[in-house]
Amino acid sequence: MSGVDMKIKALSIWQPWASLIAVGAKKYETRSWGTSYRGSLLICAAKNYYGARMCLNDPIFRAVSYCFIPGHYIDLPYGKALAIVDLIECNPVGYNIFDDLLTPRLLSAQEKLFGDFSRGRYAWKLENVRQIKPFMVKGRQGLFEIEVPEDAIPPQG
Repeated sequence: MSGVDMKIKALSIWQPWASLIAVGAKKYETRSWGTSYRGSLLICAAKNYYGARMCLNDPIFRAVSYCFIPGHYIDLPYGKALAIVDLIECNPVGYNIFDDLLTPRLLSAQEKLFGDFSRGRYAWKLENVRQIKPFMVKGRQGLFEIEVPEDAIPPQG
């Protein structure tokens, strides 16, 4: 980078899903809406604890997610940017290979556990996860733009 902050599209995601993406354990983010955007995407952990409390009541989810992000959900980062990923696809979810571009039967059991792949939703395929130095973010609904401080991006190499 050249001494200037980088502007990037961002997405707020409840914990622990944001951390699961940041560590590379979750490769699809599922949403009720699709997007035509493709490219770099800043993954931001929402400030809300609701999602973590809700999903961690499921013993299977808790056991699998603990393999990737050990500890208590209260210790996860909230209200912070965690990683940059590449959004490469956004496909409607279907149950038949002829219906839509993504069918739940093509996903791993882990991936199914970490997302809502019910009919009518969209699966955002994420690749090339790059963890960053977390920084505070005021999240929003939908995609939004944000400045990433230069010191948040670790040097390559």
